[in-house]
Amino acid sequence: MSRKPSIATLDPAIREVLDDLLRDGRFTIAEITEQLRALGASVSKSSVGRYHQKFDQIGKRMRESREIAAVWAAKIGKEPQGDIGRVVMEMLRTLAFDVTLDLTEIDDETGQPKALLDPGAIGALALAMQRLESATKTSFERELKARKLALEEAAKVVEKIAAKGGMKAATREEIKRGILGIAA
Repeated sequence: MSRKPSIATLDPAIREVLDDLLRDGRFTIAEITEQLRALGASVSKSSVGRYHQKFDQIGKRMRESREIAAVWAAKIGKEPQGDIGRVVMEMLRTLAFDVTLDLTEIDDETGQPKALLDPGAIGALALAMQRLESATKTSFERELKARKLALEEAAKVVEKIAAKGGMKAATREEIKRGILGIAA
């Protein structure tokens, strides 16, 4: 069994200082290591450097996620009737793919897979995807039903107005069929 990384054993208050220094971005690894040692932490420059790399990777993933979310939010804003369920399903698929990739990568520091996924989490993800797909289908069916009702109402209104105006029954029927999308 491999030993725990030195950063993982830090006091939470010191770890918070480390995170703040990394977020600040103005300090070198050597300067950060010195500040942590001044607080009583027993850390090496290499352990701080490895933690910094992971910190940057997580930050990069978060920024990418925000950018993707912003693009989809803009798209959904333009098409509010769009299928949000598909977007969320695709995000879940991407998440599952990323986790699967992480399962195949070994962490240099611990010798363990970068991601550990228990069967319960896999089941929960599958269940969430199933429920989302079901909700998407229900939403789609509801939207189709609403559209059909709206078209039927429009056809009735056109029928009334056209009949009042003296339009022939055959022409009224043709217009009605066109509105309802019924082939002649």
